[in-house]
Amino acid sequence: MFKKSIFTLAFLAVIGWVSAQSLQFEYGGHVYANGETVVCTHYDEDMGELLQEMQLRNLSTTSQDVMVKREIIQMVEGTQNSFCWGNCFAPSVDVSPRPQILEAGEVSAEGLLSFHQLIDPSYSGNPIPGTSIVKYYAYPAGQETEEDMVCIEVWFAFNAEGIDENKIVFSHAFPNPASSVVRFNYQLPATGNVSVSVYNLLGQEVLSQQLDAMQGQAALSVSDLTEGIYFCNLKVDGRAVKTEKFVVKKF
Repeated sequence: MFKKSIFTLAFLAVIGWVSAQSLQFEYGGHVYANGETVVCTHYDEDMGELLQEMQLRNLSTTSQDVMVKREIIQMVEGTQNSFCWGNCFAPSVDVSPRPQILEAGEVSAEGLLSFHQLIDPSYSGNPIPGTSIVKYYAYPAGQETEEDMVCIEVWFAFNAEGIDENKIVFSHAFPNPASSVVRFNYQLPATGNVSVSVYNLLGQEVLSQQLDAMQGQAALSVSDLTEGIYFCNLKVDGRAVKTEKFVVKKF
């Protein structure tokens, strides 16, 4: 009886913790688990930034005034981060100045919530390719406790020079995940010194290979790399013109 009572109390405690989470992150019908990591590689050419759009859903049966805040875990040198929640805020803002109202069961409109990673205009050097990590939290106004907050962690895979250009082909990695060799098909419209470089999530170059033609297939040996997420830059004369993501997994 004593063990059963302990189990019942523990179960009720878990239920109470889950029910306290009255918000959830989602986008395009996909629901993100609390604390889930999202890798952002979408480069918005018009704005010159990495962009991660997101939505929030009110899971409760009453309307809520919802706040959003961020926590910077790691920032690539020469870049900065900002977010929008109703209005777009300066990179210095960590907490939305005012809440947005979500009615019971309502999901925020597309474009209302978004996260942005871009080159810092005040930085005089060349930004370093790498990954910035930022946590974003949503919570009912006045209820900033761990039990009330929902979190999503975004990894911005930022290549400072990786702006897409017309007529450049750089295929998705295959196979992906890869265990020994990863391949990319590529085609470039101009002449130059062509190479590929692979970076880990810390922005460290772990592999580099020269290519002997302006089009063809790049085959990279990844058997010596540890399991994880990597980014491959296609370069012309040292300038990265395309970036693709792949995963190394030892089968």
